[in-house]
Amino acid sequence: MGDSPLDDVDRSILHHLQENARNTVTDIATEVGVSGNTVRNRMEELEKNGIIRGYSVDIDYKEAGLDLHFAFTCTAPISKREDLARDILAIPGVIEVREFMTGQENIYLEALGTDAEDITRIAHEIDELGAEIHIERLIRNDFSNPFDPFRPSDE
Repeated sequence: MGDSPLDDVDRSILHHLQENARNTVTDIATEVGVSGNTVRNRMEELEKNGIIRGYSVDIDYKEAGLDLHFAFTCTAPISKREDLARDILAIPGVIEVREFMTGQENIYLEALGTDAEDITRIAHEIDELGAEIHIERLIRNDFSNPFDPFRPSDE
């Protein structure tokens, strides 16, 4: 990882938080082999430096009654790409937007809904904002994993 501002303790803390953001400071301290105060201070520093931007929960959307999890790949004019990405994120039902450094298909978003009307509404709002939808996909499953280089070397 080269000139990373993170040491082994920071990476280990991040790994444990990625596995479960509800891990307590005490649990992380035990796993990392440092004091609770060290973990707390490191987390505060990681937050202050913008490395930890927030904490999130992994939701099973189907169990929560949101049967449709879908994705759109769009193209936005490069000069408006970032503003459009932020505007799209404000559309009710949109849960994630990624802005790519490409000319075409430079915005990817995920959204949730209960029926086809939700998909149609979101698609119309994206169109009205000025982004062109290229691909619409229904997501069956979503898997993620902590960043492996943050994994402590003793695991």
